[in-house]
Amino acid sequence: MEKLFANVPVRQLAKGQILIYEGDTIQSIFFLVSGYVKVSNILVNGARRTIFIYAPGDAFPLTSFLSGIGVARYFYETITDVEVKVMPHKKLQSLIQGDLKTGEELIAYTYNLNEQFIDRIEMLSERSARHKVAALLAYLSDKTGAPHGDKIRLKIPLTSQSIADMCSLTRETASMQIIQLRKDGVISGTRFLNVDQARLKKLVNS
Repeated sequence: MEKLFANVPVRQLAKGQILIYEGDTIQSIFFLVSGYVKVSNILVNGARRTIFIYAPGDAFPLTSFLSGIGVARYFYETITDVEVKVMPHKKLQSLIQGDLKTGEELIAYTYNLNEQFIDRIEMLSERSARHKVAALLAYLSDKTGAPHGDKIRLKIPLTSQSIADMCSLTRETASMQIIQLRKDGVISGTRFLNVDQARLKKLVNS
């Protein structure tokens, strides 16, 4: 993906900006250089649900682009300050047209992202609040984590509400689970959590 966007200038955007609204016609493809972007939708009860996180090196919304639907199914919002490259979708189309190898690489890349997306949807159907939060922490450790001593530190700030949004839980339920995970030594820290991978693995597999 980086090669496709090599000559595209970098834009700097602040935290909290919505890049794409649900229902928007896809005009551009974004390549994330630094920072994180969340994908969310609004449920029938009006609650916002965070489904996916894009990290540096990811591009979006490729599924809508490749499928020919051309309409965004979700909201895309920056959750940190970001650096991003933006390419008109017609330009990307012209770059891959007639280039079988690049087209195949793009399809393979999109397939991998879709697999991650499906895994996240399955996490939301975990059997208990405890397992939902544990599965989320495992996902975020892989997607946004960096070594921090003998633990993994998440690079995105988390609150009880953001964890609730990512797990389809109430804020109160998410808070209770966070308190218990702290007592169990699975997590520590405040906004940027430190995760004990060994203890988390036991919990996820229990």
